[in-house]
Amino acid sequence: MSGTDELAKVAQALLKPHAPALERYRPLETDGDSARVFIAARHDVATEVLSDEVRFSLRHYDLLLAQVAGPVRYLVGEDDALRKLRISQLHAAQAHVDKVRKAPPSPDPANLAPSYRAWIAGIAREEADAILHVLERRGRTGESVNFAREYAFLLAYRMARRIIGVAAPAEPTAFVRLLIAVRNLLRPGPWVRLKGGMGAATTMLTLLQPLFGHVFGTVTTSPGWLQAISRSTTRDALAAFDLAWDLPGMARADSLLAGLRAAQSDFEGNADYRTQGRSVLFELTGALVLIVGKSLAEIAAFATSPRGHAAGIGWPELVARLADDTPSPADHDATINEMLRLVGGSRLVRTVRSDCTWRGVDLREGDRVLVMVEAASRDPAAFPDPGTFAPDPARPYITSGPLQGPHVCYGRVIAWTIMREAIVATAGRIVPAKDAKLAVFAALPDDLPFAIQARPNAPAAKPRHRRRGRRNTVVTPPGTIAMRNLKSFFKGPGQ
Repeated sequence: MSGTDELAKVAQALLKPHAPALERYRPLETDGDSARVFIAARHDVATEVLSDEVRFSLRHYDLLLAQVAGPVRYLVGEDDALRKLRISQLHAAQAHVDKVRKAPPSPDPANLAPSYRAWIAGIAREEADAILHVLERRGRTGESVNFAREYAFLLAYRMARRIIGVAAPAEPTAFVRLLIAVRNLLRPGPWVRLKGGMGAATTMLTLLQPLFGHVFGTVTTSPGWLQAISRSTTRDALAAFDLAWDLPGMARADSLLAGLRAAQSDFEGNADYRTQGRSVLFELTGALVLIVGKSLAEIAAFATSPRGHAAGIGWPELVARLADDTPSPADHDATINEMLRLVGGSRLVRTVRSDCTWRGVDLREGDRVLVMVEAASRDPAAFPDPGTFAPDPARPYITSGPLQGPHVCYGRVIAWTIMREAIVATAGRIVPAKDAKLAVFAALPDDLPFAIQARPNAPAAKPRHRRRGRRNTVVTPPGTIAMRNLKSFFKGPGQ
């Protein structure tokens, strides 16, 4: 049994009646580190741990960022003075965006206002249509579509580029070239090419992934190799953010980058303004490019799988449900959250602030609590018949973290809106290929075959000459043993 399977087994045991609130899990504890690791899996326990900032701290994320990213910090961290500054900067930038787009007054927070959501939806429809138009032209030659890379991650990058305002580095870095070369050698099918929009999306995704793995996949201490890679890729990614900050005219006037630059005069004399503003842009770009793209690909994979069929939701039904304008936005959000709940896989970490006894468990300062959101989201006490698709705005979702308190995800509605529009846009244009299955590489969705649907009056396209016929061929590269030694990287952060 693998470590992941053993951890899942412990989490399932914690869902049983009369099980303890927390259970110590020594396999995740690091030699030489005094921190003990406890598992939380029950829904009510997970919710309380994530919401109780008096006992449970988020400084774990700050410490991990400090190891490899210099002064960069996330909003997911301690609620200190610099985090409050980042929140203020984000609100000021959002106000500038609203002014540029002439948004009507709203009693809602700017990021939740109906007009802002409608604006995001319009951009998502525009970007999705542009991508699908290209795919349709190419698909008439009989080629399949890689939903994960050619749609989900590409759309997520293009949305980040427009909303946040920062482009990928002009040229792929050495690490990006190496990783994608290894991917092309190990994976069957067409190669991923680092050109054009796809190249930019792949570059940004590849640079952001190691840091997210280091920060959000680490319970105590991440491996030295992951820290080294994260340090290098973060430096290369931040160079693009520094360039964007120095050349704000390259971004749209309604981007958050333009908003942050415009609001700088309101923070006159604050020496941390640029550093913290860059952190805001860096975090939000990472969340959109990586998390939204990954979630969209995994939702599509679930809805095309036997698991989705057993849960009572298939891809055509999901598309039709989200395309129906009769339900409220809250109902559509519930549908997205229900799909995220069923897809599963999320884990969060909190650090015990001081010695205490909590729910009958003796805890020490510095102990880690690993919150198994996937298990909590299938807790029968909170979700009757947890394997069945049954969206409801009243369900107690924690798929993207707590939905209350200071650490509610700022961009959650943006993400939900993008995912809904992305799924709806596929109607009548692309559909899952027969027996489509999601392939994973480097701990991320890599390929999910979709097919182009023929549309009336669409002009036929001439077959393209394809370099290297590799659709159904597995290439064994030279130096196979050396390549296999790299697979420790592809497993992601050790847990």
